[in-house]
Amino acid sequence: MNKAQVALVTVLALGVGYVGGYYSHIVQFPARHQHEDLGASAATETPPPFVHPILAEVTKARELIAARKERDAQKLLREQLRIYPQAPETRTARELLGEINTRLFFSDANLYGKTEYVVERGDSLARIARKLNSTPEMIMRANSLDSTLIHPGDRLLVPDGDFTLTIDLPKQRVVVHHDDGFFKQYPIQSIDVPASSLPQFATKVTATTLWKDGERVAPGNSSLDGATPWVHLSRTGYILYGVSEESGVEPGGVQIDDAQPTAANPDTPPQGIALLRDDLAELQLLLRRGTPVTIVRERK
Repeated sequence: MNKAQVALVTVLALGVGYVGGYYSHIVQFPARHQHEDLGASAATETPPPFVHPILAEVTKARELIAARKERDAQKLLREQLRIYPQAPETRTARELLGEINTRLFFSDANLYGKTEYVVERGDSLARIARKLNSTPEMIMRANSLDSTLIHPGDRLLVPDGDFTLTIDLPKQRVVVHHDDGFFKQYPIQSIDVPASSLPQFATKVTATTLWKDGERVAPGNSSLDGATPWVHLSRTGYILYGVSEESGVEPGGVQIDDAQPTAANPDTPPQGIALLRDDLAELQLLLRRGTPVTIVRERK
């Protein structure tokens, strides 16, 4: 047998061996050969997007709320915010927790340091509020009262008004804290405040008022529909005021000399911080004169 014949026999033997091995592999691993591109596609397939664990817990919290287990949902969300305090996804958790906190605070559940109080002769809601660190509005809301009229022997739940505010201008939000931590936050719609070299400073609430057609109206007035809430701070130019979602606001660019409306827009101060009207109306219920406020202008 010459060299050419030897080479031909060798090639044929190798071919037979390869074919035999290939079909043997098919018999042993048929699934792999039904999808020959499986390995290649797996190597090039885009991995699924990352879903933060806190979002799954938010879904669980919504299910608990639907099952009327708001206390359990509150506990779950508080724990998630403790674990992931800085994650961007916490915004959804904070918004849901704020809704729960507000409902529970103004419910007949004895939470948030509410005091059970029996009305005595000579009492008024204002007197009870001063005595127990609350406001008449908080007491009325928590006890579903339609008026300020109360009688000796009435039993009331008096909420503890120990709140503080952080007005975070860089993050465009107003954050409400109760004595045990985060309570609720509200988005800021517009900012027009005086210049300052201070990155952060303290102030306090001096009053809450309502304005309509340039006139200040009393809380019990029957013409409150469409009234604009204001929260006055001791720092000039930092009034919180309400705007409708449709109208938006236009910066005034004029520093406030006193808390009076402007002629062009009688229910809007010339300078301040705008929140949605409904948000600010709710926020007013959580505040009292002297509530501490921190203004954050810059973040390091």
